[in-house]
Amino acid sequence: MVPDRRAARPDTVQATPHTTTTRRRRSARLWCVGLATVALLAPATAATASPVGDHRGGPPAGISNMAGTPIPPHATPENNPRFVAQFHVEIENSTGGAIEHVALDGTRTVLGHVQRPATATVKANDGFWASKYSRAIDGTAGHLLATSVYVLRSKVWPEESYDPLRYENFDPATGERDWTTSLLNIRPDRYIGADWGNWLADTIYTDIPGGSGIFGGKSALPTGAPLSYFDEAKQDWRPIAEHFRADPAAAPPRKLRFTAYQPLVRNASPTYIEFENWAAGDTVAGKTHQKNGGIYVGYAKGAKRHVADVVQRVEGTGRFGGTEFAHIGQMDTNHPGAMTFSTSPYVGFSWDENVRGGFQIVPANHVKFLSNDLGQNSFMGRPQWLIVGPVGADPKRLFDKRYIIDGKTSFSPGWEAIAPVFGMYARTTFDPNNLGESTYFEVSYDYGKTWQLSPEFTGVHDPSTCQAANCPQNWTNIRVHLTYPDGP
Repeated sequence: MVPDRRAARPDTVQATPHTTTTRRRRSARLWCVGLATVALLAPATAATASPVGDHRGGPPAGISNMAGTPIPPHATPENNPRFVAQFHVEIENSTGGAIEHVALDGTRTVLGHVQRPATATVKANDGFWASKYSRAIDGTAGHLLATSVYVLRSKVWPEESYDPLRYENFDPATGERDWTTSLLNIRPDRYIGADWGNWLADTIYTDIPGGSGIFGGKSALPTGAPLSYFDEAKQDWRPIAEHFRADPAAAPPRKLRFTAYQPLVRNASPTYIEFENWAAGDTVAGKTHQKNGGIYVGYAKGAKRHVADVVQRVEGTGRFGGTEFAHIGQMDTNHPGAMTFSTSPYVGFSWDENVRGGFQIVPANHVKFLSNDLGQNSFMGRPQWLIVGPVGADPKRLFDKRYIIDGKTSFSPGWEAIAPVFGMYARTTFDPNNLGESTYFEVSYDYGKTWQLSPEFTGVHDPSTCQAANCPQNWTNIRVHLTYPDGP
C-alpha cells in the first residue's frame, strides 16, 4: 500500500511505525560482495538491452532492485529483460502547466494540467521503508517508485544504495539511519480540495481524475520508469538526481519527464503472474498441501515458469487506501514492497473508508523488517496479505524474529523490488470495457480449471466473518493479467 500521511483510523488495515532494540553495521566489504553478486547474475543482458537512457551508470540496466542481496535465480530472465521505449510523460511543474503524453514520434497529447506545483520534496517516513529498495531501470537513482490509481511517488535522491545487511535488531529511535529517500508526489483531482489550506509542498496537484490517465489509464507508468528533468543551462534532459547533487533540499525542477519502457524476455513480455494460494501445511478446497504454492510467470505462447513461492496465503480483504479509485479487480498500487488489488465496486474520491476493499501481496523480508524492527502492525498471520518468498522458502521462518540469519536476510534471496511482482511489469491500466487492455486479477476455486472475475468485497473480511463460497479463503489460485499500453 502506498502510505498516505493522513492519520489511520483504528479500523483501517494499514501499518504504523514504532521502535525496538539495537543496530549492528556490516562492513563495506560485505556490501561490495553483495553488489558484485547481483552483477554476476546478469552481465549479458545489460550489454544487449535496448538503451534506456543516455546517462546510464552504476549497476546493470534492467535490475531495479538496489538492495545488496542476490536476484532470485528463478527470476533472472524477468529482471534482465531487453527494453523497448514506448512513450514519455512530461509535466510542467507550474500552475496551469501541461501534463502530456509524448509519443516517440513527438506527437503530444494533453492529459491534464497542474493545479498547484510542487515546491519541495519530502523525506519518506519509516512506514514507506520500501522506498529504499529500488532504482530506475537504467541504473540511475531517480524513478517512479510507486505507481498507483491515486498517487505517483518518485524517488529523486539520494544516489547511494541501500544495504539490508546493515540492519540487525535495528532501533530507529537510537540507531543511525542510512540515507532516507526524498520523494516527489503527484496527486489526481479532488486532492487539492481535500488538502484545502494544508497543501503539501512536495505534491504536484493535478486535474486528472484518479484511476485514469497516468493514474490508471493507457498512460499509466510502470515502477522503475526513469525520471529526468530539463536542464535549461545544458538544454538537455538529465537524470533527476543530478538536480539534487549540490543541494538535496533544492526545489523540484520546472520540467519533468518519465519514460515508459516495455520489458521483453526472449522477445516476449509476460502476460500474467499466477499465485497458488497456499503455503505448506494449508488446507484449501479440501486438499492439504505439503509444499508451498508456487508463483508463476506466464507468456502468450504457453511458457510458464516457477519464480517464487507463497509463504502466507490471502484469506480476506481490508480497507486499503486507494482501492476506492479502482474498479473491481484492478491493481491499485505497485511498488518495491507491495502489490495491491481492489475488490471494491466504488470508483472515485471518497471520505468514506467503508467503500474501500482489497488485498495486498508483499515480500517476506519487508514484512519481517516492518514488524520486528520498525514495530508496525504485523502482516504475518493476518488474512489480508499474501506473502512472497523465494522458491523452497520455509513459511515458519516468518515467525523467527531475526532479520539477518547466518549473515543473510532471513528469506534469501529476497523478493524486495524484484520483478515481475514488485516492479517493471505491472501497471495500473484498466478499461472496464476492454479487459484485454487491462491489468486485473481473476480467481479460481478449483485449482485453475475455471476462472472468475473478482467477487465484490468492501471493508474488512476474514474467514471468521465471511462464509460465502466466493470468500477469499476459498480462492485456490489468483491470476494477474498484464498489459503494456503505449497510451495516450
